[in-house]
Amino acid sequence: MDRLPAKLAVVLRPDDASAPADRGPGARFEGRFEDAVRTHELELTILAEHLSSGKADARDLVQDTFERALRAWDRLPPDSNVRGWLITILHNLFIDRCRRARRAPTMPIPDELQAPPAEEVSVPAWANVTPDQLRAALSQLDDEFRRAYQLHALEGRSYRQIADELAIPLSTVGTRLLRARRKLRLILLRSMRAEETP
Repeated sequence: MDRLPAKLAVVLRPDDASAPADRGPGARFEGRFEDAVRTHELELTILAEHLSSGKADARDLVQDTFERALRAWDRLPPDSNVRGWLITILHNLFIDRCRRARRAPTMPIPDELQAPPAEEVSVPAWANVTPDQLRAALSQLDDEFRRAYQLHALEGRSYRQIADELAIPLSTVGTRLLRARRKLRLILLRSMRAEETP
C-alpha cells in the first residue's frame, strides 16, 4: 500500500483498532479501497488543483476526500459509481471550505505592524547625496577600489569586463566592489554628519 496517502495507510493497517469490528482486516475491503485510491487519486488531484489556490491546498483536499470516503466505504453499494461518488465528496468539501473561509472573522493588523502613512516615511540619507559628494568620497578610496567602482557603477561594465580591464580574477571584482561600497558608505555618512554639525 505504498501508493496510499500516508494518513490513509495508517488507517488501513490490519491492526488498526479504529476499524469497525464486523469488517476486520479482510483483504477484500483493503483491496477495494486501495484500488479506488490508486485509480482515482490522479484525477482527483488534478480537479483539486483547479479548484484550490495551490498544490498544498489541493493535496489536503484530496486527503480529506479519501478520509471521508473511507469512513463511509462500508455503506457504499457494490455497484456504485465510485469515481462520481469521490468527485462529489471532493466538491462538497471544497464548497464547505469556501463557506468557512467566508465566515471566518478577519483579524485586524496590530498598529505596530501597520505601514506608516506616506508622509511619515523618512527619506533615506542616500537620496540626498549629490554628485559632488560622491566624487569627493570616491577620491578618498584606494585606487583598486575606486577603479572597480567607477567601471561598474559609473560606466556600467559587467564583472567579466572589469576583470579583463583590471587583469584580476572574477571573484576579486565582487570583493572589491563590496568593499568599495562599504568604504563609500562610511565616508559619506561621516561627511553628512559633519555637515549637520553646526
